[in-house]
Amino acid sequence: MINFRYHLVSLTAVFLALTVGLILGTAALNGPAIDAMQSTTQSLRDSNDQLRAENLELENQLGEDQAFATAIAPSYLEGKLTGKNILVVALPGADTDVVDGAVEMLGYAGATVSGRISALDDFFDPASGDTLVDLTDTTTPATVQAPVTYDGVAAMSYVLAAVTTGEAAGTTVEIAPGDITKVTTALTELSMLTVEAEPTGVADGVLILAGAGATDSEAEDRNAGMVSLTTAFAADDPTVYAATTATGDGNPLATLRGDDVSTVATVDNVATPQGQIAAVVALADFVNDGTVDHLGTGEGVSGLLPGAA
Repeated sequence: MINFRYHLVSLTAVFLALTVGLILGTAALNGPAIDAMQSTTQSLRDSNDQLRAENLELENQLGEDQAFATAIAPSYLEGKLTGKNILVVALPGADTDVVDGAVEMLGYAGATVSGRISALDDFFDPASGDTLVDLTDTTTPATVQAPVTYDGVAAMSYVLAAVTTGEAAGTTVEIAPGDITKVTTALTELSMLTVEAEPTGVADGVLILAGAGATDSEAEDRNAGMVSLTTAFAADDPTVYAATTATGDGNPLATLRGDDVSTVATVDNVATPQGQIAAVVALADFVNDGTVDHLGTGEGVSGLLPGAA
């Protein structure tokens, strides 16, 4: 007679058989599975150690390359910009160490730094547009004809370039020391500019140093503003835009290489001593014979240095 006890005994037997099967199966597979897992783990560990060693070797090689570049810079750059006045302009994202390094390279080349200024984030803030338009009206020297535009960054960049280089749209204009101070002081008071060395109003070339460009929600407008500032200076004097990279959406350097390839020289690895040397060489080529170089490691370059393709 089949009753509840019969079903209970049957179910118990089934579960006991399953348990025994799992134990026997696990025991049978445990050794090979563990061996395979240990083998895979060791292989991954060995591969990781190899990659770490290769990375360390590459870092050491890069360090040696940059140390070599630093060592040869004085002799390599000697005389390339002797007697030339160079204005240095830093943009948001440019580290002070990079700017200092580039200024040092200019010294090796025999250049005189005729001013060092930094355009700050607020200068490129879309919300500052109306303020910059008003500032253009009140600070433009009588000898300069400011452009008629509602683009505050473009208008003020034109005026800033004019008073710091002594040219407006490529034409020499008379600039008094008070004209320069009026513009730089007004921008400084609005936290749009800092002045590390007051511009003299004379420049044979302009070195603009930048980071990777803006990446925030207003990046498109900010990056466009950096391009506008650069082209304003480029309209007056040979100009090099040297940044830490050419990558990233809307990167101003990439835009300049695409739209202003024949009017603005570029360098995309200025964070390194080799890139700082390249920036000064590119400026020397531009100032001395009108050659527009595009140097670095990104797309559209001719090499790390001129003739080094």
